[in-house]
Amino acid sequence: MADNDNCEQLKYFSHIMDSVADGVFTVDRDMHVIAFNRAAELMTGIKRADAVGRPCHEIFRTSVCDNGCPVREAMKKGKPVTNREVTIKNAEDKLIPVSVSASILYDDEGNPIGGVETLRSMKRIYAIMDSVADGLFTVDEGMHITHFNKAAEEITGVSAQEAIGRPCYEIFKSEACTGACPMVEAIATGQSIQREVEISDRKGRKKLISVSASTLYDAAGNVMGGVETVRDLTPITAIKEEIREKYSFRSLVSRNPAMRRLFDVMEDIAASNATVFLNGESGTGKELFARAIHDLSPRREGPMVIVNCGALPETLLESEIFGVRKGAFTGATENRPGRLELCNGGTFFLDEIGDLPLPLQVKLLRVLENHEFQPLGARSPIKADVRFITATHRNLEEMVAEGTFRQDLYFRINIVTLNIPPLRDRREDIPLLVDMALQRFNLTYNKKVRSVSPEVLKLLLTHSFPGNVRELLNLIEQSVILCRGTEITLDHLPTNFLGQSHEQAQNTRRSGKIPTAADLNALLSRYSGNRAEVARELNIDRTTLWRWMKRLGVKEF
Repeated sequence: MADNDNCEQLKYFSHIMDSVADGVFTVDRDMHVIAFNRAAELMTGIKRADAVGRPCHEIFRTSVCDNGCPVREAMKKGKPVTNREVTIKNAEDKLIPVSVSASILYDDEGNPIGGVETLRSMKRIYAIMDSVADGLFTVDEGMHITHFNKAAEEITGVSAQEAIGRPCYEIFKSEACTGACPMVEAIATGQSIQREVEISDRKGRKKLISVSASTLYDAAGNVMGGVETVRDLTPITAIKEEIREKYSFRSLVSRNPAMRRLFDVMEDIAASNATVFLNGESGTGKELFARAIHDLSPRREGPMVIVNCGALPETLLESEIFGVRKGAFTGATENRPGRLELCNGGTFFLDEIGDLPLPLQVKLLRVLENHEFQPLGARSPIKADVRFITATHRNLEEMVAEGTFRQDLYFRINIVTLNIPPLRDRREDIPLLVDMALQRFNLTYNKKVRSVSPEVLKLLLTHSFPGNVRELLNLIEQSVILCRGTEITLDHLPTNFLGQSHEQAQNTRRSGKIPTAADLNALLSRYSGNRAEVARELNIDRTTLWRWMKRLGVKEF
C-alpha cells in the first residue's frame, strides 16, 4: 500500500513539474538526474527517459558544470542561488541562453539529499539584444562570456558559439584586458564605465571601439557578472580621415571657400619664380603657406631659409641676412655667410617684413631688383639665386602712407598676394583643426584623446580666437596634457580661456551690434538652429535676428 502511495505521489509530483512553464529537474547528491520535466525536455531536446540517471553535466554541457555549478554552490553555501545566467547546449549542439535558480532538497529529517534547478529561457531577451546595433556581451563573475550578440560577432569576427564560455580577454585581445579593463572596473566599483580601447579582431586587424560596461545583479542584489556594449569607431575614424584628406593641402586643412580658393592657385604660384606676399594676422599659418609653396616649387630640393624681421635688432639683422666679411667691424674676426648666401638655389622667407628697418628695406630692394647683394665689408657683390616669400600681419598700405615702409619695396614684394583669412572668418575649420591637433598631440604626449565634448566644441565655435590657429593649437595642446581620458571636457580647458569666452559672450549681448555672418552661423550651430536661443544669447528679439540673417545672407540652419 505504501509503494502505491509513493507511486501516486511521484505521479502527482511529476504532473506538477510538467505543468510548470520553466524547465525543472532534480538531482541526487552525486548530481545524477532523478526528475526531468516536460519544459526541460523541450528546452534541451532530450527525453526524460534519456536524462534520468545520467550526470547532469552530460545533459546540459556547459562550462558552468565544471566551475560554478548553481546546485553545488547552493549546497555549499546552504542557501538558494537565483537568476544565474548561463548557456547550455541542446541535443542539436545549439547554444541556449537560460536563467538558472537552484535550491537544496532535504529529506524528512532535514538532511540534504540533492538539489532542484529551474531553467528559464532567455531567448526572447537575447533576441532583443541581438537586434541592437551595438555589440553587446555579458560575462559571469569569472569574466567568462555568457552571451555574445550578432553585432559583437561582426566587430570581432568571432561567432557566439566560439565566444561563449571563454574568458573575454581571449576574444578582444586588447591591452586594456591586462590593464584598465572597463568590465573589471565596473564590477569592482558598481559604476558604469565608458572608455575607448583598441582591440584586435579575428584577422588581427586593429579596431578602435567605444565601450560602456556595467554590473549585472541577481534578484537578491548580488553581483552576478557584467554587461558591456561595444561600438566600432573604426568607420567613424576612417570617415574623419577621409574628410581630413579631402580638405587638406600639404600641412594645411580647410573647408572654407576663401581658403580653398587659395589652395587652388598654390601650385600655379609655386611653379613660378614670382615674389609672394602673404598677408594675414598672427597665427593664421603664414609659414605653413610659405613651406607649401617651397615644397611645390622647382626649388624644393634647395634650402628654405626663414628670417623673422621682428625678432632681431637692426645691427644683428643686417649681418644675419647679408653676412659679414672678416674685418668689417671690430669683432668680425672671420668671414660669416649670411642667410641669403646660405639660401642659394632655395626659398628665402622674410617673416614680419613690416618690422624691417628702412635702411635694410633699401638693401633688400636692391636684391630684388638686381638679384645680388653685398655682405658687410665685402668688396664685390654676390649673386642671389633665391625666390622671395614675405609675410606680415601689418597693413603695409597704411605704413606706406605713413612713410614707415618704402612704396617701391611694397610694389616689388607684392607681385602675388595671398590674403589668409583669420580663424574667426572660417569657423567651419575648427572641428578639422581640432582633429588634426588631437592626432598630433596624442603622438607627442603618448595620449589617447579622441574627441572634445559637445560643450567644449560649442565654446570653440563661438570664441573669437585673436591668436587664430596658433591659439587654438596651444589650447588643445594644454587640454591634451591635462586630459587623462579619451575626451576633453570643460574641466580640461584653461581657466583664462573660459573667462575670456564668458566675457566675450557678455560683451556681444551688451553691445547690440550686428555680428558677422560667421558669428551668426557659429551661434546657430551652437544652438542647433534654435533661433529663439540665439536671439536670447544676443539679447534681441527673433524678428531682429531674422532681419540680421537676411541682411548677412545667413541661411536657416
